[in-house]
Amino acid sequence: MVHEEKTIITTTTNDHNHHHKKPSPYTSNNIHRAIATTIVIILILIAITSLILWLLYNPHKPKFTVVAATAYGNTSPPVTTAMQVTIITRNPNTRVSIHYDRLVTFLSYQNRPVTPPLMLPPLHHARDSTVAVTPTWPVTVDELVGDDVGMVSLKVVLNGSLRYKYGSMWKSRRKNVYVECDVLVGLKKGVLGQVPLVKSSLCRVDI
Repeated sequence: MVHEEKTIITTTTNDHNHHHKKPSPYTSNNIHRAIATTIVIILILIAITSLILWLLYNPHKPKFTVVAATAYGNTSPPVTTAMQVTIITRNPNTRVSIHYDRLVTFLSYQNRPVTPPLMLPPLHHARDSTVAVTPTWPVTVDELVGDDVGMVSLKVVLNGSLRYKYGSMWKSRRKNVYVECDVLVGLKKGVLGQVPLVKSSLCRVDI
């Protein structure tokens, strides 16, 4: 009788030898490196695009000039008049238009306002264009002229806010604008009408 011996091989699973497969550290580093590289490329593209837009659309300040002055009113003391000045404002930008959301103006004499503030209507400045505004204020000439003939140094002040418009839709945030114009006019008691501008200068514009 032949006895067949069977060898039973048992495989013991050792929990200590059974490990879950971990991702290669090199794979993780590659992913992080790729993400960082992508972010850097995006930032570089944004910077290049911003530089190109800045070079194309970098807006220049508007220019203001007082070109005329007129005094209206009675000729009996006190000589109460309405003083009107003509201001030429120019937008030198060929790709950017300007929108004035608010613009207040007044006359100043010896560093003090001599007229009430006057709110100008909203002003749109098309690209590469010139606009004239003619504010008029009540003012007493006797306050300005001590003698029969006087050369009076006045200051035209405009203060408000504007926005630049790039293309057909996008507008910049509101920016404060302050304009100061020194003008020298010849005023004479009892003589009203067109008054000579002895000196007019390009106004100072702060934005």
